[in-house]
Order: sequence, then C-alpha cells, then structure tokens
Amino acid sequence: MKAPKVTRLLSAAGLTAAAILIPVAAAAPASAATGYSGCKTWVGMHGYTVGPKVSSACANKALDMAIGWAPNPFCITGLIKAGVDSSVANAACVRAR
Repeated sequence: MKAPKVTRLLSAAGLTAAAILIPVAAAAPASAATGYSGCKTWVGMHGYTVGPKVSSACANKALDMAIGWAPNPFCITGLIKAGVDSSVANAACVRAR
C-alpha cells in the first residue's frame, strides 16, 4: 500500500514542477521578442513618429548588468539624433531587450 502513496506523491511533485517551469520557459522567448517593439512602442506613446531611424536605434539592445538593465548608449544616441527627448530615449532604450 505504500507504493501507491509514493507514486501519487511523486506525480503531484512532477505536476507542481511542470506548472512552475512551463510558464517560465514559455515567457522567455516572448519577452525577448517584445523588447525591440517595447522600445518603439514607448517612443510612439510619447508622440514621436516611429520610422526607420527609431527602429534602427531600438535595435541596439539594452545591456544586462546582472543587477538590472542599462540602456545601450547607441540606442540613446540614435533616438536623440532622430529627435527624441533624452528622457524618453533613456526609458525606451531600457525596454529594448
């Protein structure tokens, strides 16, 4: 009778692990895909036209600094050259992950 209890316990543990790991694994590609558009969306939400210059600047991904994300200087410079205010550029470039 002990075998069925152990089997149920292991099954429950496996289901719990799957419930935790599957959403994490599924979220990783989605977050990576939204970073570039997150930058462009941020710029657009602040009233700027999102054209080729903004797209090119946002393609410079944010820097993973292990304690958080830092905006890529090439992203900021590109957005400022495109006419975006520096505070908007800084916040947008952090979103370019």
